Order: sequence, then C-alpha cells, then structure tokens
Amino acid sequence: MFIWFLFLVIYIPFQIALNPRIGIDMSSLRVFIVLLTLFFIVKKIINRGLFKNNYFYNLQGACLVLFLFLSCFSLISAENIFWGIRKIIFFLSIFPLFFLSIALINNRKKIIKTKLVLIISGIFLALVGLIQFLSQFIFSLEGTYNFWAINILPVFSGFNLGFMILTYPSWLVNISGETIMRAFSFFSDPHMLSFYLGITIPLVLSLFYFKKNKNFLIFTSYFLLFIVLLLTFARGAYLAIIVSFIILAFLFWRYLDNKKISLLLLLSLLIFILPITPISDRFYSSFNLNEGSNMGRLEMWQIASKTGMSSFWYGIGLGNYSLTIDSELDYRNPATAHNLYLDIFSEIGFFGLIAWLFLILGTIWQIFRRLKFLDNENQKCISICLIGSLSYFFIHSFFETAIYHPSVLALLMVILGLSFALIKNNEQNN
Repeated sequence: MFIWFLFLVIYIPFQIALNPRIGIDMSSLRVFIVLLTLFFIVKKIINRGLFKNNYFYNLQGACLVLFLFLSCFSLISAENIFWGIRKIIFFLSIFPLFFLSIALINNRKKIIKTKLVLIISGIFLALVGLIQFLSQFIFSLEGTYNFWAINILPVFSGFNLGFMILTYPSWLVNISGETIMRAFSFFSDPHMLSFYLGITIPLVLSLFYFKKNKNFLIFTSYFLLFIVLLLTFARGAYLAIIVSFIILAFLFWRYLDNKKISLLLLLSLLIFILPITPISDRFYSSFNLNEGSNMGRLEMWQIASKTGMSSFWYGIGLGNYSLTIDSELDYRNPATAHNLYLDIFSEIGFFGLIAWLFLILGTIWQIFRRLKFLDNENQKCISICLIGSLSYFFIHSFFETAIYHPSVLALLMVILGLSFALIKNNEQNN
C-alpha cells in the first residue's frame, strides 16, 4: 500500500484532467485518491484492522472533519446549493489523502521516502516551468503561449477550465513596460505553481543537512525551485517566501546551530532588495496602492469582509461567494476573495474560519512545541522544514484561494500527514 501511496504522491503535480462528457472536467488525481482510499478500507476490513487505529483522534483529522461539517451546514443559507455540493464533493475526494498519509507513513524511513518523492516531483515540475519560461525568448511569446494553450492546457486542466483560464488570462505580466509570459508549468496559472514550489522548497533544505557530501546537486535543486518560483511573478509568493525564509533561518540557527543554511536563506532574499531587476520591480509594486491590481484586490477584500460580517456565524454558503459579485456568473469563474481566510469567513462563517486556522496554526504549534525537546537532530531538521512549508502556505493564503486547486490541496494533505507522523514518532520516542 505504501508503494502505491508514493506513486500517488509523485503524481500530484502532473495529474491529467478527465472529460467524461461535455461540460464536465474531472481531476484524475481525485479519482485515484478515492480509489486508493476505498482499496485501503476494503483491505483493512478484510484484515479486521480498520477500527484498531482511530485515524480521527488527532488535531488535524478533527479540524478537517469539523471544517467539512461546517461547510455542509453553511448550505442552509446558500443561494445555489448545487454549487456548494460540488465543492463538498471536491473536499471529500481530497481530504482522504490526509488519512491515508497518517495510516501509511508510520515510521521515520517512510517519512524520509515521502519527503524525497515530493522533492523529486517538485524538481521536475520546476524544470518544466523553467523550460516553458525560456521558450518565449527562443520561439517568441505568441508561439509559446499558443503551444501551451492548444496542446498542454486541455490535457492537465480540461477543456472547460482551460477555456475559463484563457478567458481570464493570468499567464502574462507587464514588467517595466514589457509583456512576458510567467512560469506556470503544468498548472492552470502561475499562482498555483508558486504555491506548490513554495511549500516544497523547505523540504529541499533538509537535504543540505542530511546529504552533506552532495551539496552541489542539492544546491542546484534548491535554486531551480527558488528561481522558478520567482519567475511566476506572484507577489503573494514573494511575501510568503520572505517570511518563510526568515522563520527557517531563525530556526536553523537557533535549534541546529546551522549558520550555512541560515545564511543561504537570508542571502537568497537579496534578490528582492537589489534595485532595477524584474524581480525587485515586481516585489516593490506590491506596496503601490495606486496600482490597478492592488486596488482591485483591496476592493475584493472589502466586499468579502462585508459579506462575512453580514452572515457572521454560518456564512452565505460554500461556493456561493461569486454570486455576491455577479449573479449571472457560471460555476467556473475567477471571482474569489483572493484571500483564503476571507473566502472561508464569507462562505462558511466564523467557526469555519476558526477550524481552518486551528488546522494550520495548530499543526505549526504542535511541531514547534516538540522541537525544543528533541535530541535527534535529523528529526529537528525535518520538523523545522515542515514549519517552513506550513508557514509559507499560511502567509500566501492571505493573497490567494488555493484550496480549490486539487494538486495544491493534495500537497497540503500530505504535508499535514507528514507533520502528524513526525509528531507521533516524536511522542513514541519520548
């Protein structure tokens, strides 16, 4: 079962879209998660071991179940219940990956193998993104854009989602008066790629600590992921990676006395400070409140805040936020709060937001609380890297709503599963 689980994990960023009939796109990743979960349950029932372990008796499992329950409860006030049901079905097809993770990652060797598989898939994803970005300077912007739109996008995003992506394009960005195509690899847009890479980069750092005799290859892998994240030109990702790197630098210095990794992280952040570079120009534009995109985002946040306050306790219904923007929009549309926490608050209500915050911040606190008492430096290193990954997700979520992207949500479930496995392993060792 664990081998099949690893195959599923490595498939997360490369999942192919299924089109069972006209008008319907379905992520093959979701299908495989459900199938593997059903196979696991049947196997446990045959072996009479399904109820020997209480997979829900942990902070993460309890928060996910509560979040799902509150999502269902929010449909009482939903204008379009069917849209909410579709979102719930989406959650039901991804959340089981967490429970598979905590059931199958049950020792230190499996923790390391899962981490390595995530890193390998992230490296390949970033390599495709780098080739994609550089291609526009060889084959022209129009040629590269059309190739990806016609040949690649329908395969990995589906025809319907692909049409929406091209209708509301986010692939292009204007840097110093020049339009260029951002890196997005196999994903639907650059922001989701930056989420995936930002969560994966801290895991790569653990290799510096474990594989000290292979630093060149690890160094190259680290910079590949970091550079491609920069080439997404996602400003939310820039802010998140800065906060994540500062946290990681402090923890590596404080708890492992590893000044090399801390300095590497802090020196990497100089790219945001150096003047007259496309990266720094894009980063500094985040603070320009007169810039059109920033003004639009602030307006979205105000609308989402007012919507949440008007339905404080139970929200307006999962999946129904876009109807407050435009009642004539179809189910597939780009109208979100562009802030995960405001999106949850407006759709599911205050308790749904609290459940989600407990899920992420509670996991970070559990890891950090045990970090101070660990004697094993390898466990300390993995703990620090998981804190970095979750911190990145937490910060970047202030600017995007990534939990509705199957690959990003699936990656988060595995990271949470790794976190629980590490916490449980530490408790057993103590």
